[in-house]
Amino acid sequence: MLNAARVALLIALSLVLPARAYARDPRSASPPGVYGELDASSMLAFGLMPVAGIGVSSALALRWLDASLWLEARAFKALSRNEGAFLGQVTGAEAGAASLCRHREAVFLCYVFQLGAIHVSAVDGLRPQASSVPWFVTSGARGGAEWRVSRHLQVRGFLELHLALLRPLLRVSTLAQGQTSRVAAIAGIGLTLPVSLR
Repeated sequence: MLNAARVALLIALSLVLPARAYARDPRSASPPGVYGELDASSMLAFGLMPVAGIGVSSALALRWLDASLWLEARAFKALSRNEGAFLGQVTGAEAGAASLCRHREAVFLCYVFQLGAIHVSAVDGLRPQASSVPWFVTSGARGGAEWRVSRHLQVRGFLELHLALLRPLLRVSTLAQGQTSRVAAIAGIGLTLPVSLR
C-alpha cells in the first residue's frame, strides 16, 4: 500500500513540475509584439488660452512591451469671454500632440510635445491685432493610470503639466506682451480600444 502511494506521488510530481518549470521559463513565452490603440478623451485645460477651456481629443498609439508612442489631435472651446484681451475674442484652440510614454502595470508617465493655434474672432466689429501671433508650443509631462473594464476596453485618466515654449504675443513697437500663461495644465479622462495592426 505504501509503495503504491509513493508511486502515485512520484507520477503526480513528474507531471506538475515540468509544467511549472516551462511556465516560469522566460524563453517559453514570447514577448508581445507591437499593437495599436485608439483613444477618445474629454479634457479640461488651463493656461493654453487666456481663459479656461474644455476639449476633446482623438489619438492613435503604438504600444510595445512597456513603452508607447502617441499621436493626438485636440480641439478646445473657451468656457468664458476673455474681456480686455488684446488678441480679440478667443473662441477656442486646436492642437496636435506627440508623446512618448513608459508604462508600469496600470500607471504611465509620458513626455509630451504640443503645437497649436488659438482661434480669435472680432469684438464689436474690431479685427484682432494684426501683429499678434496666435500660435503656441508647449512641452511637458503627463502622468496617469489605466483601468481595464473589459477585455477590449480601458478607461484612462491623466494630468498634464506644460511649459510654454512659444505663446501668443501682442507686439507694440519693441515691446511684447504675452497673452497666455507660461504654464498650462490639462486634465482628462478617456476610453482606449486595442487595434490590430495586421
